[in-house]
Amino acid sequence: MNWKEFEIDDKSFKWGQTFNDIFDSFGHKNLNTGTSSWILHKVKSNGFLGLEGISCEFYGPSIDKPISSISFELKPLKIGLFQKPYSPFMKQLESRLGKPDGIHKNPLPKGKKYNEGYSSSSVIYAPHWWFGDFRIGLSVFGGIRNEDLGETAALLYIGWYNEIEMAKPYIDDYYKSELELSKSLTLIEDFKLEYSQMKNFRRHYELPDDSIADKDDEIRAAQLALYYNNLFRTPTHLSDEMKPNQISLMFSDTTQKHILANKFDFTTFDNESKIEFRKILPARGGGGTEISVGDITLRDKPNSQPLTNLKKKLEKLDLQVNSVEYYND
Repeated sequence: MNWKEFEIDDKSFKWGQTFNDIFDSFGHKNLNTGTSSWILHKVKSNGFLGLEGISCEFYGPSIDKPISSISFELKPLKIGLFQKPYSPFMKQLESRLGKPDGIHKNPLPKGKKYNEGYSSSSVIYAPHWWFGDFRIGLSVFGGIRNEDLGETAALLYIGWYNEIEMAKPYIDDYYKSELELSKSLTLIEDFKLEYSQMKNFRRHYELPDDSIADKDDEIRAAQLALYYNNLFRTPTHLSDEMKPNQISLMFSDTTQKHILANKFDFTTFDNESKIEFRKILPARGGGGTEISVGDITLRDKPNSQPLTNLKKKLEKLDLQVNSVEYYND
């Protein structure tokens, strides 16, 4: 089977398509962003790979970026007298995909039975197959779940794990913007935090090395181009001189915008940007202090004086900062 392009319910789909690309075929009524910045789009479906389903759900970072995975809620199958709950699903999938590359088993606790009590909340069997950059997985539940579109006993999903390829339509513009924004910077003030700041990258626990983007700068650039609107890698000539706990507030003469940078990443902002200062009070957790500017969030110890000073500096520059306070639950 060609995993780069295939049919879902007799409708063509190919990797690289965005949500905007698929709306004509699959509609857009059930588009749901929820509390996440990522996009979910669920539609009715007859299933996939010969298994009957109730829904198909597309998943991706934003409306105008490529869909990165698709999942199918599968209808329950009749379980034979001596069969395991996953056996009917595996028989069909192995006939199409061959033997899986790996299986994770999570049997129900002793005394618990399939489809009794809260057993359906568990995933008891999870095989996966790799076909180049594409991973197909199955999650068989410990019972039947009642979802909005009907009963489901398993989830079948396929994901694309080549972010360099995924980012090709966007990466040239990303590099161009990153270079342009790195020119003609004027330092306003440095701030030294108690905590070292972390590099922004997305982990993929399905890969042999889940943090490969931390080590491969090309992959990390692709991730920033795909998953953020305004986050770039701090230029090497600045990064080499910065400490991990250092924050630099600068002004870009090129764009006439302010820039906030740590050793790894920077973002641009102006009077229209959302800026939030958060005082996190200790409760279950120890608390802390944060300030978010667009796509970057800086974190420090509770009652951080450096972040408080940064907040005051931004306000002196006539930038609006929204302050919030809540407990670290």
